[in-house]
Amino acid sequence: MFEMSARTRPLDLSCLILWIVFILMVGVLPLSNFVGHSHWGYIKWAPTAEDIRSPKYLIDIFSDIVGNTALFFPLGYFLSRLLTSSSPSRQLLLAAGIGGTLSLGIEFYQVYCHNRFPSIIDVITNVTGTLMGVYFTRSRKSALPTPQNPSLTPNPQDRTPAP
Repeated sequence: MFEMSARTRPLDLSCLILWIVFILMVGVLPLSNFVGHSHWGYIKWAPTAEDIRSPKYLIDIFSDIVGNTALFFPLGYFLSRLLTSSSPSRQLLLAAGIGGTLSLGIEFYQVYCHNRFPSIIDVITNVTGTLMGVYFTRSRKSALPTPQNPSLTPNPQDRTPAP
């Protein structure tokens, strides 16, 4: 299996932390929307038939799906790069758990905000984006050739010292 060098691990950890902060900022800002009382009626559990017939809603939901998936893709990417010693199934489970927890936390916060509309579709696309990031990293690792142990000084096949 492809192993990370010791130099890239701190960089990946820093990128992961910065990306989580970025996701949180996108999910909760502006803070002036927070009102401290819940808006359970704002939750969009599933689109209605009227929603599906509306071109505006379809464009909004499509942009939400693409945006949420793209926002959480790097989360899965960096998590997979940091979890190299874990099995692929464990990487997927951990990434789904972390992405889902982060997403549910943001959506729960949005229940207490004006002008924010929590949606189960957001949670699904966020977790999907995280899993796609893990899958992308794993597929890149499997496509790389297995590193050989190259000798620093090449010797001919008959093992005579090189000139």
